[in-house]
Amino acid sequence: MIQNTVTIQLNEIQKENAEEVLEAYNWKEEYVNNPYAQFRMKSPEGSNVILYTSGKLVFQGSEDFTNIITSIKNNVEDESEVVPHLGVDEVGKGDYFGPLVVVACFLNGEFLEKISSIGIGDSKKFSDAKIMEMYKLVKDYAYYYSSIIYPKEYAELYRESKNVSILLARQHSKVIEMGLGDLKSKNIECSRVVIDQFSSKKSRILNELGSYGKEIELIQFHKGESDMAVACASVIARGMFLEEMEKMRKKYNFNFPKGASDVIDKGQDFVKKFGVDELGNVAKISFKTTAKVLQTRL
Repeated sequence: MIQNTVTIQLNEIQKENAEEVLEAYNWKEEYVNNPYAQFRMKSPEGSNVILYTSGKLVFQGSEDFTNIITSIKNNVEDESEVVPHLGVDEVGKGDYFGPLVVVACFLNGEFLEKISSIGIGDSKKFSDAKIMEMYKLVKDYAYYYSSIIYPKEYAELYRESKNVSILLARQHSKVIEMGLGDLKSKNIECSRVVIDQFSSKKSRILNELGSYGKEIELIQFHKGESDMAVACASVIARGMFLEEMEKMRKKYNFNFPKGASDVIDKGQDFVKKFGVDELGNVAKISFKTTAKVLQTRL
């Protein structure tokens, strides 16, 4: 397996609390013979981490350290050090059934303090039950901005753009402009937007931003959920997606699978019960999967 080495720099408060956070993730302390090392620990999967007296924390192993790094950096972060910003993420772009949900969530020191104990991270790492538990704790927050693109609208937007990345860029721009406009109207400072990068071309979103978005600092990187605002947007978007899926289930009395890998049989069953035209109201028919659903539906 590929071994990863990830290095982050901790402030004094984070250094004091890092060991406690690691222990919560079931990491165990190991002997270390290095005068510049504060501690060394090992994970249940065999990865290692060393905290040096300089504040440098070095992870080595084959597992994904994103969630634990988020916890270490944000669980104890001094709220006065937080740069108020929006984090943006989407859910549903790879799901055949259900909507695409895009959310921008505003994070400042006060909100970080509120959510620090919730354990929010990348929504893909949690069960649906855990997502809904966290979503219920933040769904009444006043400063997140969402766009739900139902399958029928998704098909229309895809026909216009003929490119998923452009479609996503436009929806990201939409929630960014909504958020920045609302915050500005309330005299709330927001100087930065962080996006979980969805395209190899960073210009995708830059080309779609409106007047508000062109005035702020825009940061895009892969695994953007390591940013707490993006992580919150991810959880909120996933919670909204799951709510919409439940509405569809009740409306049709039909269990819609998530994802796009094991949906053909269910798609065929749906078409037999409700007809081809109705498929466009529950599924992203622009997916190549649709041809397989309709080809063998009889």
